[in-house]
Amino acid sequence: MATKNEMVEAKKVCTKRFLNWGSSDETAMFSASNRVAVMAASANAKTNINAVGIGKKIVKGQTTTDSCIRIYVTQKLPPSLLSAASTLPSAIDGIPTDIIESEPAFMNISGAIATDANLSCSNNRKQQQRPLMAGISLSHPQVTAGTIAYFCHSTNPTDINHAEQVYLLSNNHVLADVNRGKMGDDIYQPGVLDGGIAINNVAKLHRLVELQLGGQVANEVDAAIAILNDNINYQVSICSIGTVTGTNVALENMEVVKHGRTSGYTEGIVTDESLDINVGIDHNNPNVIAKFEDQFRIDRLATAPHFALGGDSGSLIVSKGDNKAVGLYFAGPASGTYGIANQIEVVLDQLQIKLL
Repeated sequence: MATKNEMVEAKKVCTKRFLNWGSSDETAMFSASNRVAVMAASANAKTNINAVGIGKKIVKGQTTTDSCIRIYVTQKLPPSLLSAASTLPSAIDGIPTDIIESEPAFMNISGAIATDANLSCSNNRKQQQRPLMAGISLSHPQVTAGTIAYFCHSTNPTDINHAEQVYLLSNNHVLADVNRGKMGDDIYQPGVLDGGIAINNVAKLHRLVELQLGGQVANEVDAAIAILNDNINYQVSICSIGTVTGTNVALENMEVVKHGRTSGYTEGIVTDESLDINVGIDHNNPNVIAKFEDQFRIDRLATAPHFALGGDSGSLIVSKGDNKAVGLYFAGPASGTYGIANQIEVVLDQLQIKLL
C-alpha cells in the first residue's frame, strides 16, 4: 500500500500531466456544450479533466476503503470514443486511479434560491444586520454578493494597531473583484445584489492575495481582508454555528458545516483533502480560469440537495462538533453538489492574520 507521501507525489505527476494548461483552445471543459460529440471531436483528455486529487476509490457507486488518485472529468467517455493518447491511465507510478464524473467548479458569487434556517440571523442573512456577524451577505461595490467568513486581527507589525484593529475575512473575488479592487474601496453589507449601497458601507478593502489567472501559475488561496469601520458593531460569531474555537487541518472523512449568504446552514463531508483543480472565474466566459493546488473538496450529504450555492463564497468551513475553522470556501458547481475550499492555515499565513 502506498504511503501518503507517495500518493501526493503521484498526484503531482498527474497534475503536471493534465492540469498545467491554460490556452484558450484547451478550455472546452468549462463549456456548456461540452457533451459527447464535442469531447470525442477534441480527442484530448486535457479538455475533459477539471481536477486531480486523492481519495477513496468508488466501485459501482460504493466508496471503498482503497485510496487512489482521483481524476475528475466533466464527462466520462466510453473507450471507443477515445484515442490511445487520450485514454487516462489506470495507475500512476503503480498507484491506482479512479475516473470520477464531476461538474467543473466556478467561483461562487451571484444569487440563488435559499433554504432558510429557523434563526433570525439566518432568515435575514441577505439583509443589513447590526451587530455584524459572519455567515451573511456582503460585497465589493462591483461584485454581486458573497459571504463574511469571520473576524480577524493582523499579524503584520506594519499595519497600524495591528493587534487591536478588527478586519473582515472573505474571498479576493468577493472583497476585491478578482484583483480589480483598490486598497480603501468600500465594502457593503448587505452585498450589492441584496440592495447594498454606499450607506451600507461597513469596511474598507485592506489586503488581498493576488489571484494568478490563466491556469499556468498555481494559487493556494482566494482570500482578502477589509478593515472594519469604527462605527460598526460586530459579534464574533457565525450565524447558526457560533464562535470559532481554533483551527485544524481538513482531512478526508471529516464532517464539516458552514453558513453562507445563499444556502444558509449546511453540512458536508471532506472527500478529497489534496485537490488540484482548474476553477472557472467568469460564468459568461469559460476560457477565464485559475489553477488551485492543495485545496479540499466537500461533498453534500446524501440527504441534502446541495452543500453551497452562488453567493456562499467566503463562507468559513468549520469542523462539526468542535467549531474549529478548517477552510475558506470559494468555488463549486452551479448545482452545489460539492464545494472547494482553501486550507485555513494557508489563508491565515498568506494574509498575515489570526482569527478572533
